[in-house]
Amino acid sequence: MTNPNRGMILDRDLSADLFDVAFRVATADTKWADKRKLLTVALRDHISEQEALGKTKKCLTRVWINPPAEAREMVAWGRDHPQLARDRRVLHLGALLATFPFAGAVAAIVGRSLALDGQAQLVDVRRKARALWGDRPSIDIGARKTYTTLLRLGVLTGGGLAPLARGEILEVDGEVAGWLVHALLLTRGVSSVSDAELATAPELFWTKLGRPTCGYPLIERHNEGGQRVIWAAE
Repeated sequence: MTNPNRGMILDRDLSADLFDVAFRVATADTKWADKRKLLTVALRDHISEQEALGKTKKCLTRVWINPPAEAREMVAWGRDHPQLARDRRVLHLGALLATFPFAGAVAAIVGRSLALDGQAQLVDVRRKARALWGDRPSIDIGARKTYTTLLRLGVLTGGGLAPLARGEILEVDGEVAGWLVHALLLTRGVSSVSDAELATAPELFWTKLGRPTCGYPLIERHNEGGQRVIWAAE
């Protein structure tokens, strides 16, 4: 289970287009000191001036441009190897989980409900998020913004008066699968995960995860007794 109360609450819903804008700015051949200014300019074509200068920019900056220290190397690898991902949304979702453990916690709530019932009721998702992170209006808003982001990325359907249901399943394998395992470790705040846990990780309900390969350098595969396999942060 994700440890509660770590990091920022995701308080803006984000679309694939907005993530793409932040990714392009993050990978642009320009000084890092200038990237936040460039992001503001680029966002003005998609959202209001206020949001381009405010919380939407802050959230996107945390994901792709200036991630927290513990996620910095992992996010940098994703920026440097976009050609390895079949779908850019995999990179956006992995970076989101790694930089916003709150989003990982909400994704886990949704994923467990989908596994048990085939759907997730919106009110239940918000109630369970408050139980984990505190009974505050900001948690309710953050839970709603998180599942709305997942809806906008196409990995959930429903919303409004309808329960949440599975959307598109994104296939991931090879080095990107290893990268996504690292995202899972970061969003949970743990140092290792077993193959058995990985196969049923509710945070990754939106993916068909293939076998990670050793090409991703920031996690290692270990064989333990009883044929137990774990993946650990380097």
